[in-house]
Amino acid sequence: MNNGDYCQLVDQPWQCKMIALVCALLLAVGSHFAAHTLGAMKNTVKTEFGITNSQYGVIQSTVSIVNTVLPVIGGLFVDAFGTIPGSVITTVLITSGNILVAISTSYASLPTMIAGRILYGIGSGTVVIVQETILSQWFKGRSLAAVMALMLTVSRLASFLAQATVVPIANWTGWYGYGFWFSALLCIISFLFNLVYIALIRRVDLASSTCKRQVKAIERKKSFSWHKLMFLPHSFWLVWAMEFLLGGSWGCFLHINSEFVKFRFGYSNAHAAATASTAQILPVILMPFLGICLDKYGKRTWMMIGSGVCMLVSLLMLEFSDIAPVVGMLIFSISLSLGPVGLVSSVPIMLPLSLVGTGMGLIKSGTNIGASLFDITTGLLQDRDPHKGYSGVILFFIGIASLAILAGVTLCILDYTIYNRLLDRSAREALLEDENKLSNPGQMKELKANWFYGGMFLALAATSWMLFAKFMLL
Repeated sequence: MNNGDYCQLVDQPWQCKMIALVCALLLAVGSHFAAHTLGAMKNTVKTEFGITNSQYGVIQSTVSIVNTVLPVIGGLFVDAFGTIPGSVITTVLITSGNILVAISTSYASLPTMIAGRILYGIGSGTVVIVQETILSQWFKGRSLAAVMALMLTVSRLASFLAQATVVPIANWTGWYGYGFWFSALLCIISFLFNLVYIALIRRVDLASSTCKRQVKAIERKKSFSWHKLMFLPHSFWLVWAMEFLLGGSWGCFLHINSEFVKFRFGYSNAHAAATASTAQILPVILMPFLGICLDKYGKRTWMMIGSGVCMLVSLLMLEFSDIAPVVGMLIFSISLSLGPVGLVSSVPIMLPLSLVGTGMGLIKSGTNIGASLFDITTGLLQDRDPHKGYSGVILFFIGIASLAILAGVTLCILDYTIYNRLLDRSAREALLEDENKLSNPGQMKELKANWFYGGMFLALAATSWMLFAKFMLL
């Protein structure tokens, strides 16, 4: 990639960059809010729609199931056609999908809700890729790391507010459906900010012929060869496995933790939702600082292991102790802070630039494969429980967290013995020593094991689709 492809926007006046930053951050606020609206009102939705826990799991998995493959396709689409078409399509899908979900609450129409969730899922799977692409065009270096951390912070803040406010909105208005309509309104606002960004790009485009030529450079098509996937290192697939385990279970747990608190500790709907929302509060505070620590000290594999340990401790505490659930939720939120920072930042370190986009797409697909499998599995486990409780579900998550810790320890050992401490190196060390051999495509080796890894990826994706289809038809 030439610097000429990106210098046009990073050199724009700070006023334009701030407008672009605000628009990029708010582009997905509606999407992140909508992601946790349903989970906060799980018990109410099951009652109003007359559905089982398995059917609720299908509703939740509709978002993740379509994103088992879409992140890879979406990344290629954004590379090929640019961020403007990508942002318009994603925000339209997100907005229309959540309007359908809100409409479904008026008629308790399960097919309408599922259709809306599918549209929303198609858009939400690509909107983060669009965000990351926009930010990478306007910022570089440490400023890029800072705005990426800010993006993660805003997304977690929106998710936290969804769990904390949806039930109070329903109680205040007297009807649970208004919580979903509020979510749809936020999606409309995100769409309007997307229009502001498009107007900004048009203004920048017209202001300078040089910028016009360079913006076109961003939007031109890029070549891709599937054979490049054969050069993915073993370490990448260990990160993928951790994202599958941790990323999938994080989202699934956040979909059910409100009802879990209600059942396990006897809280009211509002009290349970408020307590459950604390599972997302610490990332809002910690992620910017973790980004700075990562830049200065590295230690990515230790962050991953720490994330798995915190998740395991929180689950053990919630299930086997009578300590106030807010403590377990806060420990879970530490896992939710450490894991994404360590996992996402590892991909550009391991892979050459020509594979980073595809690598990120595979990572996001892994998250959604895990989420779709875990959403359906937890619904089945709860339905098979004699009291429709969560004992089997929490034991399942304990097993997942244990596997994630094992994968993290294995990755740490490989990083120190084979990859010369690549993932645990600080940004300064990597820059000064220039020993990031995996980032040099000429030094990467083709691995036959990628046929096995790719086969496992496809098998897990196919399993998630088969389970979804099976319970969709029930």
